[in-house]
Amino acid sequence: MKRLLVCFVLVFILVFVSSCSDKKTNDVEDFDTTSNDTLVKETENEPITTVPEVPTLYIQGLEVDDVIKYFNEVCLDAEFSHGGDATKIQKWSSPIYYYVFGNRTAEDNEKLTSFTEWLNEIEGFPGIYETEDNVNANLRIFFGTDTDMIVRLGEEYRGCDAGVKYWYRDDVIYDAIICYRTDLDQTVRNSVILEEIYNGLGPVQDTTLRTDSIIYSGYSTPQELTETDELILKLLYHPDIKCGMNAAECEAIIRELYHE
Repeated sequence: MKRLLVCFVLVFILVFVSSCSDKKTNDVEDFDTTSNDTLVKETENEPITTVPEVPTLYIQGLEVDDVIKYFNEVCLDAEFSHGGDATKIQKWSSPIYYYVFGNRTAEDNEKLTSFTEWLNEIEGFPGIYETEDNVNANLRIFFGTDTDMIVRLGEEYRGCDAGVKYWYRDDVIYDAIICYRTDLDQTVRNSVILEEIYNGLGPVQDTTLRTDSIIYSGYSTPQELTETDELILKLLYHPDIKCGMNAAECEAIIRELYHE
């Protein structure tokens, strides 16, 4: 399961969001999913009514209403919110420079590199690049023990396989830290590497709608993003989706992109 812990701290308009992954248990946090009780439909035989303005946003059989429902669930809702406004878009607007430290494997590095290379192809994404400058990096990625992770993220992360915290101001994310435990099977590590970076880009809420998602709220260890996971990031970072937008504003943009 992925246990999402979202905390917001206001210090001179400073806010942070946190997420924790625990893929070793089947426990799911008790939170309200009454508005998301219908699974998103993905079939090969039922194409959506129209092809969107941007061809890369098209997935055969995925209806626009389902796209909006899934987008709202993961990008405009936080499982636990203690400050700020979880119903508004938060994302990065300036380049991300990540510094990796700790004990990563060659496969860890390959997973990181392939994911960041794909992210850099998304229209509107500000870019993500590895750096050796640990002082000026705005994303720190650490591979270490459970104890190491607790020291860096807090006691609430005890028992988690990985975790992310990001800070934002005026709905713009500007700094983050991700920690991964190194005593995990590589299959689990591959999955949480993708999940925590994904959460740290803005879609902080784990999904109950799609069991194959990299951020599914139950127990799972997917090794790649699904087409719909990719679609959500493409929509989130589309130039027409702005930081601070609410659900109604995002829906209007998405429907326009799909010519509705």
